Amino acid sequence: MLQTRDIAVLCSACRYYVLNRQQIQRLHFPADPDGRITRRRLQMLVEQKLLNRQQMLFCHPGSGTPAPVYYPTRKAAEFLAEHFEDARFLRVPAKPPIPHHTFHWLMVSDTHMAFDRAATAKDTVRIDEWINEYDELEPNEQSPDKKFRLYTLIREIPRLVCVPDAGFVIDAKGIRKAFYLECDRNTSGVAQIAASKTPGYAAMQEGRLHTRHFPSAVDAFVVLMVAPGDKRRNALRRAIHDKPGAHLWRFASAEDLARRNGLFDPIWYGCHHEQPTALVNAEAV
Repeated sequence: MLQTRDIAVLCSACRYYVLNRQQIQRLHFPADPDGRITRRRLQMLVEQKLLNRQQMLFCHPGSGTPAPVYYPTRKAAEFLAEHFEDARFLRVPAKPPIPHHTFHWLMVSDTHMAFDRAATAKDTVRIDEWINEYDELEPNEQSPDKKFRLYTLIREIPRLVCVPDAGFVIDAKGIRKAFYLECDRNTSGVAQIAASKTPGYAAMQEGRLHTRHFPSAVDAFVVLMVAPGDKRRNALRRAIHDKPGAHLWRFASAEDLARRNGLFDPIWYGCHHEQPTALVNAEAV
């Protein structure tokens, strides 16, 4: 029999897509210091085919001991859609993460959770309409620009696409602004990232294509790049500062995002100024 917190775990799996046991424990089993209860409930959900479990096949040398990750099943999405009478659950991805991208997805989940925590500081601000890269628009389509909600084909020749790690809206007292997320794990050179990522976002802004994803958002959007540490953050800033659409980008370190409020604290750096700013003016809301 499902307990209330089992349903909460399934909701988190659908919201964040890929989670490890430690993340689930922090969210839903904070009074389980050794993780025994958490493991037992996760095993039950796996046996009930409400969660998928995937072993870590690749491990970055600096990422610690590999551990299984969990992601939702189609059965879980259908159960939650019926339980909450909310068809949006049917859009969540139930496909396994690409094995060598698993640590990347855990970083996206950590970032998402950090924003959710930050929003609790003000009841006039909320994180709305979060879309992960693999959230589906039309599950039976084969072409990625028709299958996935965020995959944006800007032109065929020469081919230009924009594929954010995630997108979301910050709603501050009814004013809604769109944000796209890029999580960097220091696995590619900064010059390569700058050359590959910036043209798509610049073209998105020029054509206001973000309104396909977030029709109610204001005209401009912001691209948030989260880097592992300060040095990598600053290297990415330097690499992007002379690229098209550089004014759209803001950069923070995962360390700052974990220990400070990602919405209201000044931890975000632009390409062309040295002083960090906040995403939301706390005094205005």
